[in-house]
Amino acid sequence: GGSNQAGIAKALAASGLARESVFVTTKVPGCGRQGVSFDNCAADSVKAAQGNLDELETDYVDLLLVHFPPEGGCGPKNCAAIKQQWAALSALVAQNKTRALGVSNFCVSCLECLSQTAGAIVPAVNQFKFHIGMSADPEGLVSYCKAHGIAAQAYSPLGDNTTELITGPLVTALGAAHNKSGVQVALRWIWQHGVAPTTKSGNPVHLAQDLDLFDWQLTSDEMARADAATDPAGTPSFMCTA
Repeated sequence: GGSNQAGIAKALAASGLARESVFVTTKVPGCGRQGVSFDNCAADSVKAAQGNLDELETDYVDLLLVHFPPEGGCGPKNCAAIKQQWAALSALVAQNKTRALGVSNFCVSCLECLSQTAGAIVPAVNQFKFHIGMSADPEGLVSYCKAHGIAAQAYSPLGDNTTELITGPLVTALGAAHNKSGVQVALRWIWQHGVAPTTKSGNPVHLAQDLDLFDWQLTSDEMARADAATDPAGTPSFMCTA
């Protein structure tokens, strides 16, 4: 979803690349959000997914995400809607309209709800906020994903509206020991916890640094120091709690 799908369609067409050489992700809203009604969540979600395919000018996407759980979390009423939505989207996998399903901002209770769907597809990925300052396993979400075969993907890996994980004293000191930047330390910490960080930059130098994560590692003592940090604070899903 978002406002860039028409542009992506044009870029793919202009690139000359084979569709299968590009990994395309899109999303549909959660039940009761952004045009997906709560009472007709399943049908509205399928309609939203097809609209995304039309806008992207492709027959399929590689990953289709449910962007948020319903507002208010995943109590019995909301869970029933989520299960209907997940079952409807699972049918799109069988129809070859998406190769995989995933979620964003789902806490443990919402993931548990999904697991109760008859014949449920296990989410390929759960995207949630995760960075130094939030502990190594906020709300038990990292360990839950690992235990249930769900890839964990971190957004906001540098926090929000802060430079603490760019030039702050902790990441700067840890980086100095490895000749790495504070940003690289923040990203490497996430990676060493088995979570994939997502980054974005229009700066080629920064992009290269973001990729320079895999031939070095933080020591166990350094990881423990970063694990113990409480700044910047954050919560893995601002729409759902454990």
